[in-house]
Amino acid sequence: NMGNAVKRDYSINERLRDYLVQQDKMPSRVADKAGIRRDTFSNIISSKRVIFAEEVPKIAEAAGCSVDYLLGCEEARKEE
Repeated sequence: NMGNAVKRDYSINERLRDYLVQQDKMPSRVADKAGIRRDTFSNIISSKRVIFAEEVPKIAEAAGCSVDYLLGCEEARKEE
């Protein structure tokens, strides 16, 4: 029994981080494009902060991938 402890799921954060590394994208540029503070985005990709639902489409568009990809619904990345 874990009581009220909530196990946070950072799989989206990890998928985003891996994608940025694979695609050689600069996190600061993605953050700027998504309209998210750079320090906040840094916490997101290091799994220190969850990604809020309303941020997912902004981050996906800024990173050049689909929402489904970030959510783990598809493996193929969106072609530009």
